[in-house]
Amino acid sequence: MRESGPRRSAERSEDRLESLLKPYRDLSNAQIVAVWEEYAAQHTAGPFPSTRTMRENARLFTGGKRYRYALALVGYRLLTGEPPSRGLERAATWVEWYHLYTLFLDDIMDEDVRRRTVPSAWATNAKLYRGADANRPAVVFRTRRHRYGASQAILDALRLRSLAERAIEGAVDLPPAVRLELLSELTRMSEAKTGRLYLGAAATAAIAAGASSEDRAALESFAHHFAIAFQDRDDLLGAGVVASRIGGSSEGDIRQGKRTRLYVLAMERLRPADRAAFSRAYGRGPRTTRRDVAAVRGFLRAEVLEETEKRIADHIEAAKRDLDRLPSKDPEARSLLEALLDAQRSRER
Repeated sequence: MRESGPRRSAERSEDRLESLLKPYRDLSNAQIVAVWEEYAAQHTAGPFPSTRTMRENARLFTGGKRYRYALALVGYRLLTGEPPSRGLERAATWVEWYHLYTLFLDDIMDEDVRRRTVPSAWATNAKLYRGADANRPAVVFRTRRHRYGASQAILDALRLRSLAERAIEGAVDLPPAVRLELLSELTRMSEAKTGRLYLGAAATAAIAAGASSEDRAALESFAHHFAIAFQDRDDLLGAGVVASRIGGSSEGDIRQGKRTRLYVLAMERLRPADRAAFSRAYGRGPRTTRRDVAAVRGFLRAEVLEETEKRIADHIEAAKRDLDRLPSKDPEARSLLEALLDAQRSRER
């Protein structure tokens, strides 16, 4: 019963954000569909699967929250007090297209067959293959030599990131503290992807608005702090450490052994015996059991959750200070940015 109050508060916060965000999501999706249809008209479908993959995956184009797109347009409104032009409404979708690009690649590397509630791009593409080895996904790209070479190059590049983790974890002659610090650095590099996309959204607003260097710096600092709070909340949801309504599996990060900041903190904080138990249960792939998931979540809740929630709160407050440095030429735009921040305290999706 004690959680009913906070739960209702979280739902109200998300409902408020949704009412403010929906027009931007609808606008973003309309612009994305327009760009896609232009491309599709110029690249007609043919007999080869490679001409149909984008069409098969088009349903993925309009998924997502659209926080980045909203930040670009709302930031512009905040700085200028004017509505964005149609050109900016279209141009700002670049942050969402780039995000899709990273998601397609991430799903290949993680071997995720689903992107939230729908099949991932590579899983959908695999179904288009009709060769003799169609039931062997590992060789699904070997349809033609050049296509195989290009596909393997992409896969090899992605494998390098996992090999970076392996290189650190296998350096057993290094002190554990050194290996953990190296993993922390690698994690920060991975986090930079999310942060860079939000900085790109803020820069889009500032460039289009002709903002001063001070205002641009303030908006980009806002985006930086928001991105960290957003990613930390996403990591908690992705491991099922907090209540989640994101769709798909909230066990994915645990099953796949993703080296999130939660993982690094757990390895730093757990006692040796608990660290060993955590390591045995984390990242077992299809062999992961319910007991493994429960054990990992228990360790994360006991040793990591409180600090992560504090870091989220600290970055929200820092972002609010950045917002106070900006001109407030559009109160509605400011309200949406404030709602984005507040939702990171407790969002469940």
